[in-house]
Amino acid sequence: MTKKYLVKFNCIVGEYEHLTSYIFDKKMTEYGYCKKFWGLEKKHELKTNVFWDNFMENAIEVYSETELTKDQYNTMQKLGVA
Repeated sequence: MTKKYLVKFNCIVGEYEHLTSYIFDKKMTEYGYCKKFWGLEKKHELKTNVFWDNFMENAIEVYSETELTKDQYNTMQKLGVA
């Protein structure tokens, strides 16, 4: 099994913030994760490692990154999370 990474994002939409998660197949930079997850076309940095969306109205940042073991990933698949 290739390594899997559980990345939690802090999404800032207007004045509303929420956390969401996504599993990636490879390790990336914080910008790389945000780019792939939100489909960013250009690196518009609001502040260090906090990036605007394509319309510069909302922002996203990596909240945490965890390398998953094979057992953790398999459990997440069984639970329907991955």
